[in-house]
Amino acid sequence: MKKYRSLIAGLLLLMATNVLFAQSDNTVKKLAQSIRSHKSMEVDFTYQTIGDPKEKEEAKTAKAYFQDKAYKIIMDDQHTISDGTTTWHYIIEDEEVMVGNAAKEDNPYSILDELERDSSGLTATLDEKGKLKRLEINVDEGIKLVLNIIEMKFDNDYPDGFFCFDEKAYPNVDIIDMR
Repeated sequence: MKKYRSLIAGLLLLMATNVLFAQSDNTVKKLAQSIRSHKSMEVDFTYQTIGDPKEKEEAKTAKAYFQDKAYKIIMDDQHTISDGTTTWHYIIEDEEVMVGNAAKEDNPYSILDELERDSSGLTATLDEKGKLKRLEINVDEGIKLVLNIIEMKFDNDYPDGFFCFDEKAYPNVDIIDMR
């Protein structure tokens, strides 16, 4: 699941819109513009990988926050936090945090840009009101990543430091600075 972290973030951005989704390149571009029009977004969702023998196929719950180039994705086994300059990957089981410079490809908006260019591997499901509720993407031969939206909130305000790893809250973790 570690390798799908950025993909999950980008897909969440794509899902978080009230615009009807018809699977065409033009609509994906409109969705991306709509998403970028919000100052921030908070998403509760489930995710699962189907067809990957290395991953359990059970759905897990998670939460993600986005504001400009900063994001925080809270999953059961890891937390990924980026202020747009630095990225922290907290692996809960290992009790370690990998700190690195934020890479362009780790930015969820770069994934959104990629999906704007090529949406051929996407399958979307709408609810009865026409809102996007489920998104599947073929990430590899025979492997799908499935995201289901539980709730979305837009234009929230987050306190200073929200998109940074708080070392004081986790005094027993090993910090590995890779910068």
